[in-house]
Amino acid sequence: MKIGINCFPTVGGSGIVATQLAIELAKEGHDIHLISYDTPFLLRTYRHPNITLDLVDILSYPLFKDIGAPYTILAGSKLAKIAEKSDLDLLHIHYAIPTGVSAYLAKQITNVPVAITAHGSDIHTLGVDPAYNPVISHVFDNIDGLSTVSEYMKREMEEKFSHNKDIEVLYNPIDIEKYKRIETKLCDFRIQYENNFVHVSNFRPVKNAPFIVESFAEVVKEYPDTGLIMVGEGPERKKCEDLANKLDIRDNVTFQGVRVSITPIYNCATALLSASNNESFGLTLAEAMSCETPVIAPKVGGIPEVIDHEVNGYVYDLGDNETLTRYMLELLDDPQKVRQMGTKGRQKVVDKFESSKIADRYVNWYEKILGDL
Repeated sequence: MKIGINCFPTVGGSGIVATQLAIELAKEGHDIHLISYDTPFLLRTYRHPNITLDLVDILSYPLFKDIGAPYTILAGSKLAKIAEKSDLDLLHIHYAIPTGVSAYLAKQITNVPVAITAHGSDIHTLGVDPAYNPVISHVFDNIDGLSTVSEYMKREMEEKFSHNKDIEVLYNPIDIEKYKRIETKLCDFRIQYENNFVHVSNFRPVKNAPFIVESFAEVVKEYPDTGLIMVGEGPERKKCEDLANKLDIRDNVTFQGVRVSITPIYNCATALLSASNNESFGLTLAEAMSCETPVIAPKVGGIPEVIDHEVNGYVYDLGDNETLTRYMLELLDDPQKVRQMGTKGRQKVVDKFESSKIADRYVNWYEKILGDL
């Protein structure tokens, strides 16, 4: 098949998922055009010969100085050109705003079939805003396929958008050969403590990273020789650093910034910690589980579809500092439980989220869309 996949190039979940899917489809022999405004994060270190990277032209014009270039139109034109020039079978858009509208325009021009995968904030944050919702509802109702990454997201879309499309649930793909158990001596930074917890995020307020630091400070009172590794960049990183200083645990907390290779850090962890106010799926949770690292995360969004409570990790009520702290202490007290949860977590990822299996499900979905036309 000839598939055009559009995504954002950043380290956010939708871009990572789209690029991983493109890689798996390319491995299976499909011809993939990956369309974005910059090189997607995963393609900066890997490129498959069946993947062609097409960049959207960003034009500068004085009239647009204050509002920015009209990206929806620029992307729509690019999608239409690639669809015609490369004779694409399908355009697959990841993240509904704004390029869902761009693909809808390209469909009007070329009649190429369009599928959209909604990922999270394009639905439960941006998509429900009256400024976007009527247009996105119209787009959903006039494309050929609609999917999302969890049953939770499917319910959100059914409740908050006006459309008559069936919604396919296709979980995020995890590369189990990339995310796996390795020797921690392969870490490219010095591990100060034998036991560590890890938090990975973009440090936006929705990720609630300061809550992780506060809870970890309680753990240090009982286990002073324990570390917290914070991975990522974002607006609340400085707040977390200041909080670690205030709580007198700065020596226990390491800030790693954005990492190209995250597998060694997952392998340094007793558990991966999350405190997000909402997650459509929880990509980092599944990555950690694939590395046989237990996860502790709030019972919100799609997280309960990833974590089986007390089997491969723990879920707790959002904002419950006492319970999060108790679960961290339980794992420090019982290394055997850490190993057992890790093994079961890896098995769930292999069974439910392994990338080639998810790619095959996407191909079946594409074929169904094209067969219904």
